[in-house]
Amino acid sequence: MKTLKQLERLRKIHQYIKVANTGTPKEFAYKLGISESQLYNVLEDLKIKGFPIAYSRSLKSYLYKNSCELEIIYSVQLLTSQEKIKIAGGTLKNYFTPMQLEWTNLY
Repeated sequence: MKTLKQLERLRKIHQYIKVANTGTPKEFAYKLGISESQLYNVLEDLKIKGFPIAYSRSLKSYLYKNSCELEIIYSVQLLTSQEKIKIAGGTLKNYFTPMQLEWTNLY
């Protein structure tokens, strides 16, 4: 369930940034129910992944430098023990594959 909560948070972050209605970092963190330092970490991670996020002091909001959309694709499937070993490279440490987040320019 933690993963679903994180995905929902990402969706909210995207929606607020998309309409440039985040408020200051402190206000944005409050809207999301996280600390400012957590907010900065999430935003930095999204920037590293290629999301064109910037902060406008005049608007007092984060915004996208280029128009983009967030697409979250999440699937869950039951795996056999052999499939788990094959995915994990011989160990059963992690049952889930990493999530991929991408942004797309709108033309």
